[in-house]
Amino acid sequence: MRNFLLLIFILVSFSANAVLLRNDYPKRYVVQPGDTLWSIANKYLQKPWEWKTLWHANPQIRNPNRLYPGAILILDFYRKAPYIRVLSNGTIKLSPAKRPLPLEDAIPPIHLSDIKPFLDSSLVLDKDCLENAPYVVAYAGERLLGGQGDEVFVKNLRPNPQLPAGSTISYAIFRQGKPYIEPVTNRLLGFKAILVGYGELLRHGDPAAILLTTINEGVRLADRVIPNKQPEFDLYFEPQAPASPVSGSIIDLPGDYTQGAVGLVAVIDRGKDCGLVPGDVLGIFSQPRVVRDPVEKSTTVTIPKERIGEVMVFRSFTHTSFALVVRSIRTIHLGDYIGNP
Repeated sequence: MRNFLLLIFILVSFSANAVLLRNDYPKRYVVQPGDTLWSIANKYLQKPWEWKTLWHANPQIRNPNRLYPGAILILDFYRKAPYIRVLSNGTIKLSPAKRPLPLEDAIPPIHLSDIKPFLDSSLVLDKDCLENAPYVVAYAGERLLGGQGDEVFVKNLRPNPQLPAGSTISYAIFRQGKPYIEPVTNRLLGFKAILVGYGELLRHGDPAAILLTTINEGVRLADRVIPNKQPEFDLYFEPQAPASPVSGSIIDLPGDYTQGAVGLVAVIDRGKDCGLVPGDVLGIFSQPRVVRDPVEKSTTVTIPKERIGEVMVFRSFTHTSFALVVRSIRTIHLGDYIGNP
């Protein structure tokens, strides 16, 4: 009874925020391997970022906020407000004295293959974080680059004195890339930082000695050494509209791209300082164009910004975010605007 009353409360709340269904929405859908929350929301909604309004947590299933392959989705209505209920939440396995568990991982919000390089090997670091970070000053032996198994010396490395003696202390080694600048104000937002490798503390001191344990590319002098304590990336978030007004632009397309379409990762000049969190969906708008008037040939006409797609934020930093282009009707360009959907 309590769960039933909770469901009624949720549905009544949803009725105040009607969503626009697609004309071809499925009344019954079985979640498939390879699906994402975005692709499923796109089957039902004209505005897929309104997914949370359509979906409600099913209190009778394990992990009620997640979907698994094999889940059966039924679109229903309460007081004309649509909602999705789950008849089952994925294929399960049974064994004596153990609770049934889904055989597969929950479906992700977007395809992880598109964003995997940006989960652990690429960051945007604040100016103070990079400038004040310890850095490589020399190699052990006559080398031009540091490789796996080599020792390097690091200046200004101060291990945490509260760690127990004999603890393995791990560090990530980053290389400072280009600065990210806000186009309108010329404000420095941070620096592109590329993961070079990992190392472990061998000996205290200044400089301290680090053993290079994993290498993506050769370690150079002046590469920055940062404690390997980046928070674990949460892969389970839902498409949603930002909680606050957002207005910015695309300032980088990693991989030296200048344009692209669905599946492209973009760096935008808005981040946690604007309230952006993973799952936030933003509209992409083209830059205004100036065209010559075909009749009054001596004059020009300015074509205003046009909506050309959406991006979903999957990782946010202080002043910037990584976002995946999830829909586009025209080519996305460096410098295009982003804003609330």
